[in-house]
Amino acid sequence: MTNRFLIFLAFISFTGSILAQEVSVALFYDRKPQGITLTVQKGSYLVYDNELLVDTIEIGANINIIRESEYLVYRHRSKAFATEKSLKLVGVGDAAFFINYTGSVEAARNYDGWLLVKRNDYYIDIIDFVTLDSYVAGVVEGKGGTLFSEEYYKAMAVLFRSLTVYRLSRHKKEGFDFCDGSHCQLYKAKAGSRVIIQAAKKTTNMVMVDRYMNIFEPLYHVNSGGLTSDGYSVTGKKCNYFKVVKDTFAVYGNSYSWKLLIPGIEWQEFLVKKGMKTAGSKLVKDLIVKQPTRLSAFRLSTDSVKLEAVINDLGWQSAYFDMSLDKSGVITVTGKGSGHGAGLSIESAQVMASKGYTYDVILKYFYKDIHIVNVNNLNLNLNSGGVSNSRTQSIGGKAIIKKQDLVIPKIKFINLTGETI
Repeated sequence: MTNRFLIFLAFISFTGSILAQEVSVALFYDRKPQGITLTVQKGSYLVYDNELLVDTIEIGANINIIRESEYLVYRHRSKAFATEKSLKLVGVGDAAFFINYTGSVEAARNYDGWLLVKRNDYYIDIIDFVTLDSYVAGVVEGKGGTLFSEEYYKAMAVLFRSLTVYRLSRHKKEGFDFCDGSHCQLYKAKAGSRVIIQAAKKTTNMVMVDRYMNIFEPLYHVNSGGLTSDGYSVTGKKCNYFKVVKDTFAVYGNSYSWKLLIPGIEWQEFLVKKGMKTAGSKLVKDLIVKQPTRLSAFRLSTDSVKLEAVINDLGWQSAYFDMSLDKSGVITVTGKGSGHGAGLSIESAQVMASKGYTYDVILKYFYKDIHIVNVNNLNLNLNSGGVSNSRTQSIGGKAIIKKQDLVIPKIKFINLTGETI
C-alpha cells in the first residue's frame, strides 16, 4: 500500500511538471556528442529505460551516458546497464541539473526540465524539454545580460517568445523544436537572474501580432545608429509591422558610432567583386557612399550592390555609414549603429526602460501597428509546429487564423512510464 501511495505521489508530481507549455531543445547540437556527464543540482530525477523505471538520482548524484556501438551505456555508482532504446530523465519537483558532453573542455551547463537521450546514426541527441517561460528566460539572459531593468527584460521576453512561436519546430524532422546554437536562439543555460525569471513569468504567454492578428518574426539588432530600417534589406519584402523610426535613444548606446579606414582601391575592388562591373572603370571619388537616410543599396548607373554585404563580407558593424576620400586615396568610413537596423534596437530598449518606459511602449516604439496578445487566443497548433491548417491565412511562411477559442499550445500528456499519450 505504501509503495502504491509513493508511486501515486510521484505520478502527481510528474504529470504536474509536464502538463505545461514546453519546447524541446537539442543540447550541444554542434558538438555531435558521443556521451554526457550529468550531476543533479536540485530535486531528483526518475530514470527510464524507454518505459521502464530503472533508477532514481538525487541531489549531487553523478551519472554518465555514453554511446557504445548500437547501445547507450548508463552508469551511476555501481549501477550500469546497456540499452538499445532511449533514456528519459524526468524531474520530480523543482529539479535542475549540470550537464556536459564527453571530452569537453568547456564549463558544464545548468538546465532544468526533463531530458531525453537517444542514439542517432552517428552520435547522440540530448533533448531538453523545458517550459516555454524557462526557455525564454534562458534566451533573454544569454542575449541581454543581467544588469538592466525589469521592463527591458519584459520587452525582450515578449520578443523572444514571439520569435520562439514563429520558429517553432525548426528541427522537427530531427525530433525536436530547436537546437541550442545561433541557428535557432542561443540557449546555453537556464536563467539565473531573478529579475529575468520574473519578467518572463509576468509576461507569460504574451506575444506580438501584427494589425491582422498574424504572428510575425520580430527582427532585432544592437543599435540603430539613430534610424531604423524598414526591414526590406533583411526580409526582401515590405512588411507591415516594420517601420522607419528616428531613434533618439540610440545615441546613448555604446555601439552608436564607429569609424574605420579603407584604401580606395580596396573599396573599388570590393564593389566589382560584388557585381558592380562599372565600378572598375570609375574613379574612386565616384564610388563614395553618402547616406542622408538609410539606403538598402549603392547604385551606379544600372548596377547596384546591397550595402548589407559590408557586414557579412567586410565585417563592418552596420550598413549605415558615410564615406569621405582624402588626397592619398584612403577612404574614411564613419558609421552608425550595429546590425541590420530592422526592428527593435537592444541598446535603445535598455535606455528606454531605464527612463521609465514600460515594455509595451518599448515594443510599439519599434514595431508598427502591433498588438500584444495571449498566445492561447491564437489558433496555433504548436504540438505539430506552425499552425492549424483549417481556414488559415499564410503570412511569412506561417499560417494563422483569427480565433478567440482558447487553444493550449504544446501540451504533452505523459504517463508514469514516460510515454507521450
